Amino acid sequence: MRIRNQRCVVSALAVLTAMMFAIMTPTLALAWGGQTHRYIAQNYSKHLPAIIDGLRAYDSVVDQKVNDPDIRRPNTPGESYRHFIDIDAYPEYLQGNLSHDRATLESLHGASFVLNTGIVPWAVGDVVATLTGQFAAHDWNGAATTIADLCHYVGDATQPLHCTKNYDGQLSGNSGIHSRYETTMMGQHIGELSTPASVTVFYPSAIEAMFDIVDDSWAGVAPVLAADNTARAASGGSYNTTYYNSLWNSTQAMTRARINAATLSTASFVYTAWRNAGEPPVPGSNSGVDPATSSISGIDAWPMPFRGVLEIRYQGRGPLAVDVLDSAGRRLTRLVDEGSGPGTTRWTPPGKLGAGMYFLRLTSADGTKVKRVVRLD
Repeated sequence: MRIRNQRCVVSALAVLTAMMFAIMTPTLALAWGGQTHRYIAQNYSKHLPAIIDGLRAYDSVVDQKVNDPDIRRPNTPGESYRHFIDIDAYPEYLQGNLSHDRATLESLHGASFVLNTGIVPWAVGDVVATLTGQFAAHDWNGAATTIADLCHYVGDATQPLHCTKNYDGQLSGNSGIHSRYETTMMGQHIGELSTPASVTVFYPSAIEAMFDIVDDSWAGVAPVLAADNTARAASGGSYNTTYYNSLWNSTQAMTRARINAATLSTASFVYTAWRNAGEPPVPGSNSGVDPATSSISGIDAWPMPFRGVLEIRYQGRGPLAVDVLDSAGRRLTRLVDEGSGPGTTRWTPPGKLGAGMYFLRLTSADGTKVKRVVRLD
């Protein structure tokens, strides 16, 4: 089991190490168990487009090394904080105006607070940058090890209890739910998972993509805690077969979705790094044509939140449009019309518009993508 900053358990040795580390560390945390991390590593590459599917030759390396971040955690300063983010520890998050810029948060809350609250979004940003450099240098062996780290960190961020200060149910009367959910329950049902191949997307910002993942995970916190309450009631308070069957039945749809999201998001981060590296030829790939470049990739904006000018980057298959909507969904202005993407634009709100929540809507031949933005006074 784990203790804050010890969110993943990979083996009996790792458990012992975590317990020893807990004695010396006042704050602690937990994550997907080692089996689930390996599942993510074994399934991420099925999403890779043909133009980079030569990376599948390194799948065994990714599988072998995916739990390395947990193994090195006790002896690597700062590693513990790269596996989680207690997003609801930030008052601004619940208010809908949390900045995603680490320096801004450090100026508001202090560097120590930000670190102790967890830095997984920025850790993934760093890993994607490293992977980009390795792709540019044609360092495929090094890239495989980095992809393993990417599988692990993205997997951690898709576990709902890695995205809340109530990470072990200790604040709600659900103590111990972390390991019951991610390790014991998953150990019993890992063989029931299946992941269909899906289309990867390009992320204009790896950090913004990670905060979107965290948002989706945080939405799963309350269902997991409710499922724990239901399961304990059904089992009379015992953690027996009745309990775990109930916990799985209540959470399996969400759990399957989060794990599948981890595989697809990892593949999309790999694809993004390859694109950012200049699209170098990947040995052994089956196609020189990238079909994903014609599919909708999304819309990003910064700084977040903003006061004056909002910079916007978008990608999609044309003709496309970028609109600004108010909180009621009414269109305020169209920034891009008949665009072909990718591209950039900016929005300077008129003086009559006050602070609050707005939405950017990207419409293309492939569908619609909406991005929430917050304007400050």
